[in-house]
Amino acid sequence: MDDEERSINVCKTSVDRIYTMLRTSPQEYQSFLALARSVISHIDGTSFMQQTRRTAEQSWLVGGLQRLASIDNGNCEALDICTWCTRQWMTITEREPQNVEALRGLGKAWLGRAQPSLTRIHRTDGCSSSSRGSSQSCTRTSSESERRSAAAVAEAERRVGTADYVEARGFLQPATEYLGRAVAAATTQRALSGDLLATTAEAYMSLGNASSPRTNEQSFRRALQLLRAATTIQGYTLSRYLQQYLDDYGRLLE
Repeated sequence: MDDEERSINVCKTSVDRIYTMLRTSPQEYQSFLALARSVISHIDGTSFMQQTRRTAEQSWLVGGLQRLASIDNGNCEALDICTWCTRQWMTITEREPQNVEALRGLGKAWLGRAQPSLTRIHRTDGCSSSSRGSSQSCTRTSSESERRSAAAVAEAERRVGTADYVEARGFLQPATEYLGRAVAAATTQRALSGDLLATTAEAYMSLGNASSPRTNEQSFRRALQLLRAATTIQGYTLSRYLQQYLDDYGRLLE
């Protein structure tokens, strides 16, 4: 075994430690950020990511680092790690345009970038932007008069033009595009998972929350289609939160 391969194996052992931490004690993630940066530094000193026959190993390594970095969506402590992972996913998709893991990784990267603006929207919006509904949904379920409903819609239209909403949509549109491509590729390859469907549904739900009440119904309907598909995957169970969304808004949007 040459020196480069030994370095790659050490990096893989380090990423295995990260996966173990994510399963057992994710609250300790900050103490592993330095390890992740060390892995990146050493991997960049090898030809590992350019070796076309090692895509599965590459996806496993990049996926572990991305999962670590994604815990920190709000604090931006791991932005450099996120950026590196995105670059590697792009490298993989350039040579394998239908690679499900890379497409999903890119979609999750864009979805992660949207989280700070979505959090700010949630704090200021009277209707939750945590994918439980939309400005349109709130007016639909309201018992207010027609006049007050029209005023609420007008206010929602005003909000979607503000900076946080515009920023969120700018990130969520490529997130839904890449995740949608991942779902299509996985379907063709008979590798569709409930987790991929649920993640894609959440991206569409968030896009609906950040969009105009005049146009967001399409996003919510797509999210419901994906959640219903996820419930048909053997062995997969929606989170309680997503199941509640499916129950509540599935009837509403019929």
